[in-house]
Amino acid sequence: MTIEAVAKAAAVGKPAIYRRFSDKAGLVAHVISRQLPVLEPPDLGDSRAELWRAVEQGLPADGPSYVGLIGGLIAEQDRHPELIEAFRERILLPRRAIVRSIIERGQGRGEVRGDIDPEAALELMAGPFLARVFAALNTGPPWRKAAFETWWEILQERPAK
Repeated sequence: MTIEAVAKAAAVGKPAIYRRFSDKAGLVAHVISRQLPVLEPPDLGDSRAELWRAVEQGLPADGPSYVGLIGGLIAEQDRHPELIEAFRERILLPRRAIVRSIIERGQGRGEVRGDIDPEAALELMAGPFLARVFAALNTGPPWRKAAFETWWEILQERPAK
C-alpha cells in the first residue's frame, strides 16, 4: 500500500490524501476504524446487557476481512512498524479499554466475578472469535449469541452458597 496507490484508487492527487492524513499510519488507522462500528459503553445498570452491546458493536461483522487487514499490518510490521502501532494505539487499545471498563463496572456492581482479571475476561470472548475466523467458521449472529451466553456463564457472579 502506497499513498500513490490510494490516491489513484480514489481518483485524486497525493496532495489531497496528505491534506487529510499526515502519514500512511493515520490513513491506515482511519480505514480500519471505518470497518468497525462505534463502540459506546453506556451505563445501562445491567452488566449483562452492557456486555452484550459491546459484543454486538465490538466484533466486526465481516471477521475474515478484518482479520485479513490486521494480518496484512502484521506482515508489514518489519518494513512499516508505524502501521501496526497506529492500529494498536488508535483502535485496538481504546476499544479494549472500553470493554475492560464495562467488565470492571460489572465487578463493582457484584454482577461480574471479582476473581477474574478483566483483561483475561475480555480475551475469553475475543479469542474464540479470532479462532473461528482463522478456521473459516461462521461468526454470524447465531454463533455470537451462543458464544456470548457461554462467556456470560463464565463471567457472572454466582450467589454465595
